[in-house]
Amino acid sequence: MNKIIYAIKVTDSAYSKLKIIDVKIGQTTDINSILPQYRRSNPSADILDLWEINPSLNSSYECEKGVHKVAEKYAYDQKKKKFIFLQESYQEFGENVNLLLKNVTDKNKRESKVKKRDFKIGYRGKKPELIKFCGKEYKINTRRGILCRITEEIYKDKKDFAPALKIKGRKRIYFSKNSGELIDPQEIKGTSYFCEGNLNANHIVKNCSKSFKYFWIRFAGFRDNL
Repeated sequence: MNKIIYAIKVTDSAYSKLKIIDVKIGQTTDINSILPQYRRSNPSADILDLWEINPSLNSSYECEKGVHKVAEKYAYDQKKKKFIFLQESYQEFGENVNLLLKNVTDKNKRESKVKKRDFKIGYRGKKPELIKFCGKEYKINTRRGILCRITEEIYKDKKDFAPALKIKGRKRIYFSKNSGELIDPQEIKGTSYFCEGNLNANHIVKNCSKSFKYFWIRFAGFRDNL
């Protein structure tokens, strides 16, 4: 069997509505034997992601080491091969690794008959190709580009974007006239508004959907390159 890099949720917990995940990242040729080992001490242990070794790298060791380096940038803390993530930070980490390595999670989990993950994959790891909006098609190659284009077209049609200011998270705002209120402000062209760009793919699609509801617009479709 090919060597696989795995990310296994060892434990999780919640503090003040924040979900924290302890993740072990390692390498194996037999994922079927790895998970039972973790479940002996932590019955809730589960696979989050599996990636195939990238043959363009010099060695499998460098490949695993590379994933650790990516994890270091997103993890809240780490102890050797064990990383502590906020759930949203883990999703960002997973998306970036998917750009480097082939994600084979679903294939291997079907073969090993391992139970499904705690949270949905959704649009994670999928690169946008185009959007179809109100009968027109727009080529988009970044997830931020989706939100910027959608909000720009909404403003052109409605001549107002104030209702979108009501779209908020529990602790974050996603639209504002003040760029300083956002982590990664993205200008909505032709307006005095900004949208939050520091979001994972699922969050961006969700915010687009909420925008349609606030402005009573029927979404004409989304297509990715898979």
